[in-house]
Amino acid sequence: MDRGRRHFDSEGYENIPFEENPTELVMRMKNFHKELKEGKRSQRRQRKLLMVLVTLVVLVFIFLIILTGLVSLYYVTVSRQLQQADSRISEATDSIKQDILQTIQKERRQCDSGWKKFDGSCYYIVTTETNWTDAQAICKSMNSDLVIITSEKEQNFLESLTNQSDFWIGLQRDKVDKDEWRWVDGTLQNPLEGFWRSGEPFNAGGKEDCVHMWLGEKWNDRDCSFSEKAFCEK
Repeated sequence: MDRGRRHFDSEGYENIPFEENPTELVMRMKNFHKELKEGKRSQRRQRKLLMVLVTLVVLVFIFLIILTGLVSLYYVTVSRQLQQADSRISEATDSIKQDILQTIQKERRQCDSGWKKFDGSCYYIVTTETNWTDAQAICKSMNSDLVIITSEKEQNFLESLTNQSDFWIGLQRDKVDKDEWRWVDGTLQNPLEGFWRSGEPFNAGGKEDCVHMWLGEKWNDRDCSFSEKAFCEK
């Protein structure tokens, strides 16, 4: 009987489950809590990152909407400005056309038959060859005077009418100061200016007190007694 009891006791001890060491159990619990905390932290970081990404996407979307609006506004503004510019250009063009028409009509009213219109003045070609004094008298009889040339445009216009002939113009040497030249209206003409032929005025023989357009070219001083055609202007 004692042998059987001992056998039972040994088998009973062998079947009793082995209990873990309390220290190891505590360590496992700590590790579990630590992993749980790290997992929660990771989830929070992921949520924050996701929120940042969502915020960026929203901001980009808002920026695109604002940019589209600004582009549309700019396009509308530029279109209006172009329309206004076109309108102003059209008005300016119409005004210029009206001014030209008025100028043409004015010239038509001013110039009589036989006179040529140019740049607001009327010109008459005296084809009868006379001396300078008689040429001026002819012009005055038609309520005009020998031509006064004030621009290169007017000079070129008169040159186109000469047809290689000599024409008196309204320029004469001053009666007091022989080095000065005056137009028929009394205006002083600087001899270093104007449209003189090269080397002129020369005053050959000391008697060249009047000016003509020589051979359809530039100005030349000449004896007033010569007979030539003339340009009248009014």
